[in-house]
Amino acid sequence: MHVNTSVMSSDAMLALILESIRKLIDYELAVILRYDEAQQMLSVTKAAGPLAHSALTGYAISLKNRKDLAAILQGKRPHLFSESEEHIDTYADIIHLPLNHSCLVSPLILGDDIVGLLTFDHRMCNRFSPQIIGFIEMISTLVAALLVQFDVSNELIERTERLLNERNSLLASGSDVFRNLIGNSPQWVRVLDAIRLVAATEAPVLILGETGTGKEEVARAIHRLSSRVDRPFVPVNCSALSASLAESELFGHEKGSFTGALALRKGRFELADKGTLFLDEVGDLPMELQPKLLRALSDGIFERVGGEKPVKVDVRIIAATNVDLAQAIQGGRFREDLYYRLSVFPITLPPLRERASDIELLAFHFLNLIRERPGNSGLHLSEEAFRVLLSHPWPGNVRELKNALERAAILAGNSEIRPEHLGLGLHSPPWRATLAQHSSAKPASAAERQAAYPEDGGEGALPLQSTIKRRIEEALQASGGKIYGADGAAAALNLKPSTLQSKMKKLGIRREWFLASRRG
Repeated sequence: MHVNTSVMSSDAMLALILESIRKLIDYELAVILRYDEAQQMLSVTKAAGPLAHSALTGYAISLKNRKDLAAILQGKRPHLFSESEEHIDTYADIIHLPLNHSCLVSPLILGDDIVGLLTFDHRMCNRFSPQIIGFIEMISTLVAALLVQFDVSNELIERTERLLNERNSLLASGSDVFRNLIGNSPQWVRVLDAIRLVAATEAPVLILGETGTGKEEVARAIHRLSSRVDRPFVPVNCSALSASLAESELFGHEKGSFTGALALRKGRFELADKGTLFLDEVGDLPMELQPKLLRALSDGIFERVGGEKPVKVDVRIIAATNVDLAQAIQGGRFREDLYYRLSVFPITLPPLRERASDIELLAFHFLNLIRERPGNSGLHLSEEAFRVLLSHPWPGNVRELKNALERAAILAGNSEIRPEHLGLGLHSPPWRATLAQHSSAKPASAAERQAAYPEDGGEGALPLQSTIKRRIEEALQASGGKIYGADGAAAALNLKPSTLQSKMKKLGIRREWFLASRRG
């Protein structure tokens, strides 16, 4: 009989073992029981032989009531019951066996650990000879090793399935992993798609973008979507590392390696083993440290400061910078080979001014989070403050927007946020002027827009259908009702004209409503 052991289940493997043993030992019932130390129980895992009964499935024996079996387990040696030896049948309450039947029990031991119990029974007496005790003891060790291996394999399978399920759930567009990555502009959607794509790999990622665009949030999202989610995420701000201490900070040091090194200290690489190391502002990393970093990235091996023994780690690298690394390479401030090692998969984060349609989403997301705090439930934006938020160029990007609202919340005192509370200049960027030329419709008020957002801060965005409808209406308003062509609404929304028309029909949007603005 050909058996495909590569796909054989644990149950089938145990059945095969018991079947093979029967060729050497004439049993009528053979049972493998698992030991539960916490519950002090033995439970049937597999039974074989003519006397194997369905009642044995799931059958459990309390060792508190079976001191004889407990003593045999603690003795860790097989025991063959003699004809004259009185004992309680192992399965007396479900299987009737005649008096003086043959009974042999063998603890399943691996090292010093009790794994279970192997029992053999036959209705006739003297079917098991003392000469087979040594053989049964050897077989019991092999069965114990298999049971432990099954446990490890099952635990690994369950953990893998759990991680896959968690990761698939996280990959869904509405997942909490993107909770702090607010936006639905085409530029930002491309970033989210890149995060989903690269998270499943082990490739190094280089996140590029201006200060305040959310580079660390993107790095954390990649980590949460990866197979390393249960392992550490260790951030390092390279711009804060002094040249003298940077090597110790990243790679650790041995005791006595320099003045003040009173004990062995693990560096960030070791702390991130099996996890993710986030090198923020990597463009500011001291030049003298870059060769050692390159070797650690290439080989996963380094030495602590003052040490000679190589340390091996398994770390995924995500780096980020707001520095133009091409210029840094030309200026001799950054190694070209290190750049290529880090930038296997670059992700460029757009500045907030280039995804202006997300300003509204972000503003009300942050405002909702502030309103959740005690004493802030009455906060709301005035019309003038709302217009300031939309017109400001945001050189500090998302961080500046968040800080402006935090400051305004303090100054407004649980009331209306006015322009002066924001502390921003009234800039008018060119993209607002272009839109204003095409739009004659009255915009929704700040109150109306705030009402459209959830107050619990849970999602930080408009309901999906409302968001889509509003974006389509804005595009139609700007194009004067035109759908086709380079200056049409479909092109502005990155949609096929037929797709846009289908969405308009579904949402009850009529093109005729916007033709007046074009004629005017």
